[in-house]
Amino acid sequence: MKSETERASAKISRINDLKRDMTESLEHVAWRNHVKSDSTIFVKPNFTYPYYKEGITTNPEMLRCLLGLLKNQCRRIIVGESDGGYRAFSADQAFEGHNMHEICRDTGAELINLSKIAGKEIEDTIQGRRVKVRVPQMLLDQVDCFVDVPVLKVHVMTGVTLSIKNLWGCNPDTMRCLEHKHLDYKLALLTKALKPRLIVVDGIHALDGHGPMYGESKRTDLIICSNNPVLADSLGAAIMGIPLSKARHVLLANKEGLGPIDLTGSGLDKESQKFQMHFHIDRTLIDRASIILFNNEIVSKVVMDSPFTPMIYRIASIARNSEERIVSNDLERFKI
Repeated sequence: MKSETERASAKISRINDLKRDMTESLEHVAWRNHVKSDSTIFVKPNFTYPYYKEGITTNPEMLRCLLGLLKNQCRRIIVGESDGGYRAFSADQAFEGHNMHEICRDTGAELINLSKIAGKEIEDTIQGRRVKVRVPQMLLDQVDCFVDVPVLKVHVMTGVTLSIKNLWGCNPDTMRCLEHKHLDYKLALLTKALKPRLIVVDGIHALDGHGPMYGESKRTDLIICSNNPVLADSLGAAIMGIPLSKARHVLLANKEGLGPIDLTGSGLDKESQKFQMHFHIDRTLIDRASIILFNNEIVSKVVMDSPFTPMIYRIASIARNSEERIVSNDLERFKI
């Protein structure tokens, strides 16, 4: 693990020409060390909504550009995502809403709904705590290089949602919302097991105020590339102005030896200051109540998956703010 940390590198760029800037950033992190002519590459976007929303889901044009660069460098490219949490929408709907069928056809990539393929439960001890999580078997057995393509955004529960948090979408269970207890440890387990080798953070738009599903989208025209998820997320958090004390999953991954959080030695601290913004996190009443669900699986089950659920949600709807109502009403038409 120590050697992984020593080799970690990252680059942040302002986008003027997407293909050129992405290529230069990938070259900076020595992407060809991981992408070989006989490699199977898995690309994980952040499709946390059933159609493209600026600052909320991965920009399809970012994916088109990345897949185009990968196309002639490897044997096979797979793009995958799981169904939305709490049966909100299917990955297939998200693929359609992000024009992924056309993009994958043009770039020779395959599309896979991770919720429809065989899974396996993995288990390990992370910082003294035994945790387990389910992942698609394919990601463990068939992938040579995992490419993580998150969005630059804040998250009301985890502080930031970047490359490490994006791995939670590899849990194929649409009711993974019941498994948030010890999430920081489970994310570290996923990072250890899936080993993201390339991180391309979509900062064309970033999300301020309230993530992951709504907030204030800001045009930032940034791209972050790294060969280490902990470093990528530390840099992303610094750029957004979110202290890592609010992103405990990143700190825990660092403790587990999965990557560095110190930006000073590489000069990334000075680089990040050139682009630094002052994002913030606004928790609503519903968010504050949801903290209990994040930390208690029994309460989560009662609230989200029990005979009491319809009544609880009717009561909760009264407390929703206008943006929460808009999202809730919008997602009703996609529910699976």
